[in-house]
Amino acid sequence: MATPFPEILEWYSLTAMVNEMKSQQAFIRNLLFGDVRTYDTENIVYSVLSGGREVAPFVKKNGEAIMAGGYEEAEKNVSPANIRIKRPLEAADLIFRRHAGDEVFLTGGPAEKVAREVARQMQRMEDLVANAEEYLCAQALRGVISYSSADESVFTITLGKSVGNTITLTDFWDETGDIAETHLTVRARMHGQVQLQPTDCILGEEAAAAFIKSQSAKELLDLRGVTFGGMDLTTGFASSGVMQGAMFLGVIGGVRYWAYYPSVTLPDGSSYALVRAKYAEYVHAGPAAMNEMAYGPISDLDALDAGLLSSRRFSKSWRQKDPSVQQVLIHSRPLPIMKRPDSVVSVKVVSG
Repeated sequence: MATPFPEILEWYSLTAMVNEMKSQQAFIRNLLFGDVRTYDTENIVYSVLSGGREVAPFVKKNGEAIMAGGYEEAEKNVSPANIRIKRPLEAADLIFRRHAGDEVFLTGGPAEKVAREVARQMQRMEDLVANAEEYLCAQALRGVISYSSADESVFTITLGKSVGNTITLTDFWDETGDIAETHLTVRARMHGQVQLQPTDCILGEEAAAAFIKSQSAKELLDLRGVTFGGMDLTTGFASSGVMQGAMFLGVIGGVRYWAYYPSVTLPDGSSYALVRAKYAEYVHAGPAAMNEMAYGPISDLDALDAGLLSSRRFSKSWRQKDPSVQQVLIHSRPLPIMKRPDSVVSVKVVSG
C-alpha cells in the first residue's frame, strides 16, 4: 500500500544549490613546483656537485705544491608516491536519485544528470589527489617527506635540508623581535648555503598574526619615500586561482609575505597544518632553486595501451554488468623534489 503524502499538493520553490565543497589546496605547489616533469621509470636519480669555501694552503717560496682536495659528487635516488583511488557509482543512484540542485520533476530523461553526477564524482577525486600533492609539498618545506600506505607501510624521503636552515629565534615576533633582523639572518643563511636570496615568506596562522601586530613590521611598512615595503590587508584569502587559500600581506625588502594556514585531513582522520602555526617559511621561488614536481609512470595496462604511461593523471571508467555499477578511477604518481633544499629557511617566529 502506498504511503500518502498530503503535502505533495503544496507548492515548492527550488532555489540555487549551496556548494560547500572545499576547494583543493595548491598554493605551495603553484608557488614552488611549477616545473612539472613526467618520467618513464620508478626511480628518479639526480646528481649533486658540492664544494665548500676552503682556502688554498700557503707554501714557502720555491716549495713543493701541496695536494688539494676536489669537489664532492653524490647521487640521490627517489621514487614517487603512488595514489590510486576509485569509487563505485551504483546504477540506481545515478539514474533514479535526484541530486543536489536537480528539479523536482524530471523532463527529458536522466542521461544528462547521470553524466553530470559522474563528472562531479571525478572532480571530487581530482581534489583529493591535489590535496595529497599539496600535503607532500608542505612536507618538502620541512626537509622530510613521510607518508604511509593503506597496508601501513611507511615511506620516508629525506631531501637533505641542513639542520641550520631551521632556526628558532631567541627574540620572537610576538615579543620584541625585530623582523628586519630576522630578514637579514635568513638572507645571510640562504646565501651562505646556496647563493640565493628569499623571494617569498609563507606564514602560519600565529606567525601571520604576529607579523600584522609587530611594531617592527609597522615601522618598516610606515616608511615614506623609501622603496622598501607596504602592507595590504584588503585582498583577503584567494578563493580560486594559483594562490588559492593564501592571503598576500605585502612586501618587505623585496620579500613577499603570505598568510597561508589551511589544514588537510589525512586518511587516518588526523589534521595536518600545511604550514606550522608558529613558523615563517622563507623560500626562493625562482628557477635557480631547481624545484620540480615529478610524476612517475602509471602502472596500469590501460594507460600503457592509451600511451599515457607517463602522465600527471590517469583516469578511467568501466561498467560492471551485474549488479550494474559504474566504476571511476584516478591514478597519479607525484613527488615534489627540492634539488637545492637549503633554498628554504624555516624560522620559528612565535614563542611557545
